[in-house]
Amino acid sequence: MRKLTIPQNIYQAMLAHARQEYPREACGLLRGRGRKVKEFLPAQNVAANPLTDYQVDSATLLQALEWEDIGDELIAIFHSHPHSPPYPSATDAAQAFYPDSVYLILSLQKREEPQMAGFFLRPGPNIPQGTGEELRRELNFIQARPGLFSAYLPYPPPNSPQLSIPNSQQVAFYLIIEENDNNAWNMKSIGIWPVKLSITKP
Repeated sequence: MRKLTIPQNIYQAMLAHARQEYPREACGLLRGRGRKVKEFLPAQNVAANPLTDYQVDSATLLQALEWEDIGDELIAIFHSHPHSPPYPSATDAAQAFYPDSVYLILSLQKREEPQMAGFFLRPGPNIPQGTGEELRRELNFIQARPGLFSAYLPYPPPNSPQLSIPNSQQVAFYLIIEENDNNAWNMKSIGIWPVKLSITKP
């Protein structure tokens, strides 16, 4: 479990942004160096349904690219869960395109007791070739949104004659199925690695 240090004033800025956007999901980017956050950049949520999903606007993403010019990096990606716990959803996992960044989730499920947690969302265990159809029949895939289906597997994964995925990383993961307009589909796994958060004085 790796650690991410967040100054108290930056945490408060994320919390204020989440409360301002409620009941929509808030989102933003954080820059830093060496696993220490230095700045929070609030973003506009341009997702088709911002009540249940998030997508950082392109202008904010472009601004984050400039951080490398000053020796910093996109250290974390933030979004809120207005009505659910601070744990990645299947949609969060499917849209995790930055495996080296920490994904911070701030839950306002209990409005007066916000909770925040951090995770790495990275490619999980390899899916043995030829087992996709078997896994699709064996596991309880749930439709997260149109064209996206998922099955959540805690660690250790369930014991099944059809499920022969070695989970050497010893983490929970999602199996994600994404279908296209031609009914073709692709299956991938996304592992969920917890990250320890430390909120400190500026």
